[in-house]
Amino acid sequence: MPHRQQATPSFADAYRAGTLDDAFAIAPGDVDAALATERPVRRDALVAALRASHARWGALDAVSGSLERLAHPEARAVVTGQQIGWLLGPTFTLSKAATAISLARRLDTPERPVVPVFWMATQDHDVDEMDHAWVLGRDERLERLAVHVPGGPAVGRAPLDPADVAGARSALRRLDGAGEHADDVDALLAEACEGARGWSDAFARLLLRLFADAGLLVVDPLDPAVAVLWRDALERELDDPGASAAAITTAGSGLAERGWPPLLGRGDDASNLFVEHPGGGDRTLLRHRGGALSLGGERVERATIAAWLDDDPTAVTPAAGLRPVLQDAVLPTAAFVVGPGELRYVAQLKPVYEHHDVAMPLVWPRATATILQPPVRRILDRHGLDWRRVMADPERAACELQLRRHGYGDTANGALAAIEVAFGDLLEATRSLDPTLEGAVDRGRHHLDRTLVRLRERVGRSLVRQDDEVQRQFARLRAHLRPNGGLQERVLSPFTFFLTLGVDSVRDAFLTLEPDGDQVLTF
Repeated sequence: MPHRQQATPSFADAYRAGTLDDAFAIAPGDVDAALATERPVRRDALVAALRASHARWGALDAVSGSLERLAHPEARAVVTGQQIGWLLGPTFTLSKAATAISLARRLDTPERPVVPVFWMATQDHDVDEMDHAWVLGRDERLERLAVHVPGGPAVGRAPLDPADVAGARSALRRLDGAGEHADDVDALLAEACEGARGWSDAFARLLLRLFADAGLLVVDPLDPAVAVLWRDALERELDDPGASAAAITTAGSGLAERGWPPLLGRGDDASNLFVEHPGGGDRTLLRHRGGALSLGGERVERATIAAWLDDDPTAVTPAAGLRPVLQDAVLPTAAFVVGPGELRYVAQLKPVYEHHDVAMPLVWPRATATILQPPVRRILDRHGLDWRRVMADPERAACELQLRRHGYGDTANGALAAIEVAFGDLLEATRSLDPTLEGAVDRGRHHLDRTLVRLRERVGRSLVRQDDEVQRQFARLRAHLRPNGGLQERVLSPFTFFLTLGVDSVRDAFLTLEPDGDQVLTF
């Protein structure tokens, strides 16, 4: 339509266009530079730690090839990660894992093996984002399956309540209805949870059940054998606890000056470290002022924190502004696969990498995947609808469909085109008679444009209200593509699709993803 305001480019678009290169160490897509960058890590200790954890998760045989390749002195990793949400969290967890696998395959060579790695955010303590999953059952009713996770400590320390597991298994069977995949889905969850030591173990087992055969390795940073590998970086952070926080704030100011409000911000006395007291306790931000350190308002000595780390290497954990740096101090990371929000905060971390003498990897925006199940595909095909337009704005798509079906859309567009021509002629005539009136003519044209656009939208909504079948069909489309008003992959748990399409079918479909771009998986 005339005079419609153009969409503002996203941060990811700006990144891909190269306009933010100074915020990153490697230019977008420069995989050669990413692979060539030296990655000195304690490789033998890392592989030994991962071998032990994957044995505990029952996946050692499946990932033994990846561990052998990671032990190669020139091996690199494509790393991604996510919070350990219940029932794998939102479906984009699978998109992240599949992107890392696909990119690693693209870059892998015998001389320089490249291994996909998933870093579980077990150190996070924001349980409100992890203690539930949204599942759309066969009756297309959205249900929130919640479990109890104690707040305060890192979520990776949370126990797994057998009653919660039993409740989820029962709910999934009910949501599956008379479907054919109930037994497979139940077995998947039961096998992951029955042998798990806690919340993080269950997540790891689920992820490995899906992707271990594709070479994915999983890292738990609350594993003491992993955490000890970044002890030197923690010591440097403790020696100057304000340096990285100040660097993040400065980098954020630079982004703000270019029109991108920063996502990370640190207070004047905030460090990038959290501490959990020995013997259990809340994850408390470490603060500093005048050379003194404090926890919860009480002074704590530097030597005391070092002693806690001697007893438990996981007692000190990073904030979001330090976590990727510690990750890349441990892993030989060539590329870091991130979502849109992560890309925004990683853009503030280049000086933190420099402060710790850790090479910043190539930052790689993940692929997105939208699943079109058979009922959705049939509705779209029946009406010739583009799934992208429906997902972007279901109400507008319904109006456009009805306007097109009733012929009103062509009429309205014709009227707008006629106005453009008529006002163009009038504008030329006005310029020749009195140029000072040009603005008045142009304002009149805009007013008529807006009036016709509003009329067109009102007619479209009226036509939708009069058609019960279209209302039902678009209610189904909204349930699948815009659940709770959000994007499918950011709301629905992958268990939604396991129930209706089968566990292995969904896994195999995700393994066909290219490592970047917006993609659709049809069934």
